[in-house]
Amino acid sequence: MSAGFVPVDAVFSGESADYTSLTAGERLRDARQKAGYTLDEAASRTRIRQDYLEALETMDPRGLPARAYAIGYLRTYAAFLGLDSFAVVEQFKREVDTDTGRAQPTAAAQVRKEIKLPRGVFGSIIVLACVAGVAFWYADQAGQGPGLTNLPSPPDAAPEWARADFETQGREISIDEIWSGLPLGGETQVSTVLLRALTPTWVEVRDATGRVLFARELGAGEIYTAQEDGLTVSARDAGAVELALNGEELGPLGEAGITVENVPVTVVAEAETQPQ
Repeated sequence: MSAGFVPVDAVFSGESADYTSLTAGERLRDARQKAGYTLDEAASRTRIRQDYLEALETMDPRGLPARAYAIGYLRTYAAFLGLDSFAVVEQFKREVDTDTGRAQPTAAAQVRKEIKLPRGVFGSIIVLACVAGVAFWYADQAGQGPGLTNLPSPPDAAPEWARADFETQGREISIDEIWSGLPLGGETQVSTVLLRALTPTWVEVRDATGRVLFARELGAGEIYTAQEDGLTVSARDAGAVELALNGEELGPLGEAGITVENVPVTVVAEAETQPQ
């Protein structure tokens, strides 16, 4: 046996062999316990909620926030414990379905409905007969009455010019008078929202329907802008993100070190503009 030969069983024996068989959550818990931290102490040092850390260690996706936040918290927690954050995140993705957490889907899933028709000529004849029967029934119902019933009543506050008895003789009708009664009359202004990161932090922006418009870590000095109303903002560190609305600087989203989720931009603006 040469001096440089190392048996294979020596490489995979001992404590390292047990470590390679650990799940991502067990690796986190093992590293935390070896570092001498309790869950409460780890939450205080990482500024991540204790229940999130517990869900990461137990690999329970039901206790995690949105997928982007869960992955961001996992990366931060692994780096804090001195682990390879990239390897831990990839292992966690393989072992846990993070899409089953508290996050709601950004768009309704399209359900495909497959209609199976009977095979053969006889089945086609049955389908055509059913369609013809339904059409005949509707035609018979329509012929029994003078017309459609249960029609919607006219608006209570219909503008004068839209009424059947409106008289135009002897008076002038201005354009402003016509458009004043319509809900879409005039020009609408869309708010301009600007988010600026003071220090690196994770930011997520959703529109009024809950669809994610932006979700990633902003570096120090990076800016995200949008021209849309009804936006909500989530940030890992509210004090690290400054908000400007329609060119007016409103200051940070909240207190430094505090995590905020789905906070309406209008609420932040009202809080900043109220007298202290």
